[in-house]
Amino acid sequence: MLRRISRALFVCGAAALALAPVASGCGGGDDDGNKNNGNDGGGIVRDDSGNTLSKCATESKQAEVRPLDLLIGLDTSFSMDFDHKWTSVQAALKAFVANPTLNGLGMGLQYFPLRKQCSVADYSAPAVAIADLPGAATPLSQSLDGQQMFGGTPLVPMLEGLNQYMKTWTTAHPERKPVIVIATDGIPDDTCQGADNGAKPNTIDNAVAEAKASFEGSPSVGVFVIGVGTELTALNAIGQAGGTGNAILVDTSKDVEKAFLDALTSIRKTAIPCDYAIPALGSTPDPNKINVNYIAPSGNELFLYVGSALDCSKAEETGWYFDNATAPTKVILCPKTCDKVKSSDQGRIDVVFGCDRVSVK
Repeated sequence: MLRRISRALFVCGAAALALAPVASGCGGGDDDGNKNNGNDGGGIVRDDSGNTLSKCATESKQAEVRPLDLLIGLDTSFSMDFDHKWTSVQAALKAFVANPTLNGLGMGLQYFPLRKQCSVADYSAPAVAIADLPGAATPLSQSLDGQQMFGGTPLVPMLEGLNQYMKTWTTAHPERKPVIVIATDGIPDDTCQGADNGAKPNTIDNAVAEAKASFEGSPSVGVFVIGVGTELTALNAIGQAGGTGNAILVDTSKDVEKAFLDALTSIRKTAIPCDYAIPALGSTPDPNKINVNYIAPSGNELFLYVGSALDCSKAEETGWYFDNATAPTKVILCPKTCDKVKSSDQGRIDVVFGCDRVSVK
C-alpha cells in the first residue's frame, strides 16, 4: 500500500484544497472484511464481489471541489429599518463572514436601492467585489457599517446589474461556482416603473425573467432568495426561476439574526457543487480504471458508476458518472449521493486509479 502523505480533509463550501496522494485502498475495511472508521483513510476497499481494490490500485488522490462564490444583493430600503430587520441582518452577515471554517469562500455585496435607483450600470459594480474569506471579511463588515436605509425596492434593475457582473466574473473564473443571493423584505414596488436608465420596469414578472435568464444562461448562475418577513410568498417564483426553489422566509416575530444566519448557512451547503475535477496524473487515466471512494467519519464507502445522470435511479445514494464517458474531466455525483456528501463537513471524495471500475449491476 502507498504511504499516506497528507491527511487534508475536504471541507464543504470552502475553497478547493490541494490534491494529496493517499493510501491506495482509500479505506473501507481490513483484510478480514471489518469496516474501518475512515478517520485515517487507510485500509481496504472491496467491490460487490469481495475483490480488494487496494491490491490493484496504482494511486489515489483527493478530488478537488470547485470553490464557491456568493454575491449578495441586500435590501437597504426604508422598511428595513423597522422591527430590527437591518440590525439583525447586519449582525448575521458579520457573524457569517467571520466564521473561520468558511475561509476560501468567495463573497461579494451589493445594496439596493442605490442613489440612482434604476441604473443597471451602477448595480453592476458591487459595493464590495467578490473576494475570498477571510480577507474579504473586513471590507464586507465595514461596508455593512456604513449603510443607511432609504428608498424603495428596485429589485429588477438590481438583479439585472448583478447578472451583468456575474457573467463577466464567471467567464473570467470558470473554475469557481457562482451564486446570487437576494435578501429583501419586500417585492418589486412602483420604483423604476418607467424603465429609466435602460432598466426594465420593476415588476415581479421581470424579476422572475431575470432570475431565469441568470440560471439558464451560460455560464449558469443560480439565484437564491431570502425573504425577511412572512408575507413574501411572491418571492417563491423568483427562487424557482433561479433554479433554487422557494424563497427562505425569515419570520420577523422570531430571532431574525439566527434565522438569517441559518438561511445563509443552508444556501452555502445547498450551493456546493458535486462535480469534482479528476486529479491530474502523469498520463491520461483510463476511464475504465477509475473508482470513487467516499471517506466519512462514520466509515468509508465505495460509490458505484451508473453511466449517466439519467441512470441515477439505479444507485440514488451511491451513484456517480462522468461529464464525458470517453474523455472525462469530472466526476459527478448523483443528486441524493451529493446530498449525503454535503450532510457532513468532515467527509471527502477520493478518486482511485488502476482498478477495474465498479459499476451498478
